[in-house]
Amino acid sequence: MELPSAQPTPRRNDGRGTPAARIPDFGPPHVWPAIEETVRTEGAAVVRSVVAPELIAALNREIDAWVRDESEWPGPATGSVMYDRFLGRRTLRLHGLPAKIPASHELITHHLILPSVDRLLSGWSNRTLLSAAEVIQIGPGESSQLFHRDTGSWWPELPRTEHPWNVSAMVALTPFTEENGATRVVPGSCRWPLDRRPRGAQIAQAVMEPGDILLFRGDVLHGGGANRATDEARRGLTLSYCAGWLRPVDNCQLGLAPEKAARMSDELLGLLGYAVHDSTDIKGGVVGTYDYGDPLHALRNGELDRDRS
Repeated sequence: MELPSAQPTPRRNDGRGTPAARIPDFGPPHVWPAIEETVRTEGAAVVRSVVAPELIAALNREIDAWVRDESEWPGPATGSVMYDRFLGRRTLRLHGLPAKIPASHELITHHLILPSVDRLLSGWSNRTLLSAAEVIQIGPGESSQLFHRDTGSWWPELPRTEHPWNVSAMVALTPFTEENGATRVVPGSCRWPLDRRPRGAQIAQAVMEPGDILLFRGDVLHGGGANRATDEARRGLTLSYCAGWLRPVDNCQLGLAPEKAARMSDELLGLLGYAVHDSTDIKGGVVGTYDYGDPLHALRNGELDRDRS
């Protein structure tokens, strides 16, 4: 079946007549088979008007409250000059969102984003895990982030095929513009050799409005843009998902006491690792058990609260 093509976007050039790269752009009504095929082949797609304004407003309120009341952010201090630069000295990052930002629960299990991610990851896994959920707020004066592939967190040499191991959705919580640091992407770089570096005309930016998402596979080159604005921060929320048998980048379970986790939905808890990945139907095994049982069952029955000393 021939899939509808992405909506056309005006193409700039690099000043020498070379057409600049663009990220394929899809507006509503969303044709998800076409969007997902584009992500598989080109590595990324901008999808317009996915997240409702009410949820965007709730997320911003809760993030504002957390930053104001509970966080004194001194900037990164990992001990590595290179990694601190990668994280951004003027970029605020907030991790562990399931425990800190209640509105993130609805976003993590979003009725459009999650099914699309499940389908994209289905080539490797019959279950999806949340690898990380992170607020990334790029402040004025921040330089552009180094290009990277998210799959490098596991192993740079993971085979790159039509099926991604890791899929992310960057959700715009404020406008993303070329001036304020819209995410930079190198379309098609999911097919490149690992040592190939992008040139200017091969780099595109995900210009978006609040509620739009950048859906991308983890092996495409990308990075935060430079914020050249003087008084405007760019805020986004990245949802990163991985095949259900990979270890997530952010261990969200450690931030959740069992009694707090027990108040969450089964769907969210499954994404946080309270689920078994069963591949016995394809002659595989089972991972993610608790005492050789179902961790969600153990949580619901209060087994995780017991003092076993």
